[in-house]
Amino acid sequence: MDRWLDKQALKDQELGRSRTHVWADEEDIVVAYFTLLQTVVSETDDDQPFFKKLRPRHYPDMSAPGVLLGKLALNQQLRGSGVDLLADAYMTAYEAVRLIGGVFFVVDPADHPKVHDFYVRSGFKQIPGTKRMFLNFDEFNEGAPL
Repeated sequence: MDRWLDKQALKDQELGRSRTHVWADEEDIVVAYFTLLQTVVSETDDDQPFFKKLRPRHYPDMSAPGVLLGKLALNQQLRGSGVDLLADAYMTAYEAVRLIGGVFFVVDPADHPKVHDFYVRSGFKQIPGTKRMFLNFDEFNEGAPL
């Protein structure tokens, strides 16, 4: 958890790539963090039917902007609080899209089955042809579980 935060987070933030939000305990020790960055979900010929369902109604482009949850890390002692950290990340991302626009909250669980299952339980759906998953902000705000 600490290595990436120490070596990469500030560098990415200074370059304008992402922002890392840190949870610290009362002794100012980092216990969790998440990183958010801009992303685009694009339509390809292979996923055109899926993208039509995914894209907001009357959306004119072949791609839609969103927020990517780049990192989500939790101290071992706080395992089981992942939903709270994810909710914080979601609310922060949602505040951003309300200010600048956006459609999707995207995660990339890679090849981690437990992480993938965590996101499925949290309401995320698979983007066909990728390992990424998404929530549509508008649909989620109407009542998906988190």
